[in-house]
Amino acid sequence: MSASLAVDPELRRRSELLWEDRSRATRGPRAAFTPEDVVAVATELADVEGLAAVTMNAVSARLGLTTMAVYRYFPSKETLIDAIIDAGMGLPPTPEHPEREWRAEVTRWAHAKREMLIRRPWLAELPFVAAPHGPNWLLWLEALAAQFARTGLRGRDVGEMISIVDGFTRGASDTSISLARWKSRGKTEREWAAAVGADLGRSLGDPRFPAFAAIITSPGDTDGGSLSESFDFCLQRVLDGIEAYVTSTRRPAPSRG
Repeated sequence: MSASLAVDPELRRRSELLWEDRSRATRGPRAAFTPEDVVAVATELADVEGLAAVTMNAVSARLGLTTMAVYRYFPSKETLIDAIIDAGMGLPPTPEHPEREWRAEVTRWAHAKREMLIRRPWLAELPFVAAPHGPNWLLWLEALAAQFARTGLRGRDVGEMISIVDGFTRGASDTSISLARWKSRGKTEREWAAAVGADLGRSLGDPRFPAFAAIITSPGDTDGGSLSESFDFCLQRVLDGIEAYVTSTRRPAPSRG
């Protein structure tokens, strides 16, 4: 590997720790907890109080250990965060019916990932920086790749379809993640809707936002449906485009005559 492509040593070591079998015994006397116990406690802490609350001091206090004792399981806070991110993602859904068309399974995958992100809104708090990616992260992508491979697409095209669907799913889940965070603070959905609506209403009468004001004031059904229904409507339009592309790649090239 050339020097320009060399992996940062710290990131390489964090990746190794994320992928290795943590159940293997460590040196010294038998530990009171397993690394998975530490991950479970740290994940619960993130679920309740957010990612910022996950510190080595807080985790050790919940386990009844000294702070230094937690370092026996994870050499740094970063390696613990890596572990709870991968654990927090969980596993992707497995296909219910192998014969079901790829589009139905991709739809199921997208809804499952959206639900996972809503259940663990702290995953969206992560900064977009270089960090190790664990086996669960790759299993989610593998599940999506397997469905697109069934379409007859190959290589780079499959990779592009993964980017489209995964990127859409994460981006289109932002509003629901925001609501989940709001509820985690003891607020109601009605209060959240009022706060968001007040901000959107600022477009009315402001010359900077004529197109958005037109959306808000347009006549039609006042009940736009649930956030899940809205997500699915938009997802199906994305899949319409992908399906059209898949169909176009199957067409025989025009004959020359």
